[in-house]
Amino acid sequence: MEYTEHALARKAQRNFSDDVIDIILSNGRTAYAPGGAIKVFFGKKESCKLIAELKNAIKLIERANGGTLIFADNKALTVYKKH
Repeated sequence: MEYTEHALARKAQRNFSDDVIDIILSNGRTAYAPGGAIKVFFGKKESCKLIAELKNAIKLIERANGGTLIFADNKALTVYKKH
């Protein structure tokens, strides 16, 4: 994304990293702004939704830890957990 001089100054002044901008763009709610521009808002609703998704992903990763699949010819032969 390209930034105007104004946007670069505000981004630095308000301590918005590129990672934060990516989160806003990827998960924010869009609306039209004056002059035909588009506004992307990342508020409490979006934050709670993303946190819930990440917590769920962490639970799945923890459950997958130690999991093993053995397969041949694109068919699963067995699944087990190695502790």
